[in-house]
Amino acid sequence: FTVRTLADVDRMAPAFRPGARALIVGGGYIGLEAAAVAAKLGLEVTLIEAAPRILQRVAAAETADYFRRLHQAHGVRVLEGTGLARLAGAGKVASAVLADGTELPADLVIVGIGILPDTDLAEAAGIALENGIRADEFGRTSAPHVWAAGDCASFPHGDIRIRLESVGNAIDMAETVAANMLGAAAPYHAKPWFWSDQYDVKLQIAGLNTGYDRIVTRPGDGGALSVWYYRGATLLALDAMNDARAYMIGKRLIEAGRSPDPALIANPATDLKALLK
Repeated sequence: FTVRTLADVDRMAPAFRPGARALIVGGGYIGLEAAAVAAKLGLEVTLIEAAPRILQRVAAAETADYFRRLHQAHGVRVLEGTGLARLAGAGKVASAVLADGTELPADLVIVGIGILPDTDLAEAAGIALENGIRADEFGRTSAPHVWAAGDCASFPHGDIRIRLESVGNAIDMAETVAANMLGAAAPYHAKPWFWSDQYDVKLQIAGLNTGYDRIVTRPGDGGALSVWYYRGATLLALDAMNDARAYMIGKRLIEAGRSPDPALIANPATDLKALLK
């Protein structure tokens, strides 16, 4: 199965029956969320990730460790550094053959390995592409009177160009670009934030961790944890697991361009709210 629309979810729902054997291909957030849903419904779940660890491209090892333990505690078999060679079966999948030759029985397979922006129409129209449809800070493309916004559009962000795949960006960028189409001339300033719900854990992410060179972890109450990303002395992003307070404060710090001393963040005795003063 692939998941792009609600219809895709409805189509696969009958396969989610207790005892069924599910293989999840891909250890990013989509794959992990699918694994969590399947495990909660009583399926036997195996998740494979070709990279050395889950969340390799998007999160620090500390965040990956947290979610690996979480899934294993719910009975999910997590196989990292493991590729998929092929699927086998007559008419429907019956097993998966891994890159090392191991064959796993499977009643259903969900592939969550990422997607590429659909730029065919823009390319056919001769519009400039760069990691999606290239837009300037106002949402204008290289073609007169043609604008772009959302998951398919890349745009300037500080000294780099990024493309964000998130609900928040799709809404905020669309609103800014629509206003610019009416003459507002307002640059789009992204404030990246993301979330993921897995079992009873809510992950909230603020900022972009690209280029981080230091990680600071901060334990919270009741098993909560936050992982703070620094580049030098600059706070870039944080992952907060069941720690809404750390998330909200960290988000405000990042958006204000403020970077507390990492030693203060690491100290559980530090009152995070005081860092906003």
